[in-house]
Amino acid sequence: MNATYLAPFFLLAGLTSGCSDSDRPAREPVASSSSVSEDLIGTWETITYDVNYATYLGGDTAYVEHIEEADWGRIYGVKPPSTIFTPDGKLRRTHQLRTGEVANVVNGIWREQGDSLLVIEPNITYTYLHALNGDRLELSGVVDQDQDGQKDDRFRAVYRLVSRTR
Repeated sequence: MNATYLAPFFLLAGLTSGCSDSDRPAREPVASSSSVSEDLIGTWETITYDVNYATYLGGDTAYVEHIEEADWGRIYGVKPPSTIFTPDGKLRRTHQLRTGEVANVVNGIWREQGDSLLVIEPNITYTYLHALNGDRLELSGVVDQDQDGQKDDRFRAVYRLVSRTR
């Protein structure tokens, strides 16, 4: 597979980029109407992805990345990433090309921790602020999205519920 097709997957792996409790964003998401542990079970598709990089890849340059739902296929040639949250606390995020070919799969575990969502993947742990309203889930925080060693990137992603599994 051509490496240029994989670049968006690694750049957009922000579904599970998170923040520690001390790195809360200035704006708190709207609280969920019930326990996220129950309502999160199912398959979620990333529809909007926003990252405001304070310093991009350790350089002096600030950079804003904004992806709307139509951009996934039209600009990047991929399907929106999908994440399955299971009742036993496991997750599976899949990145696919527009053709349906799987380009990347990430497995991890998750749990609700106070007003946050804790996500543990191989070699990394994230904590998100979350807002769950109907079939929309918002995760946000200040993170090290560009992996330059500085938690200075404002991250926000919105997901749509695709299917319910129990």
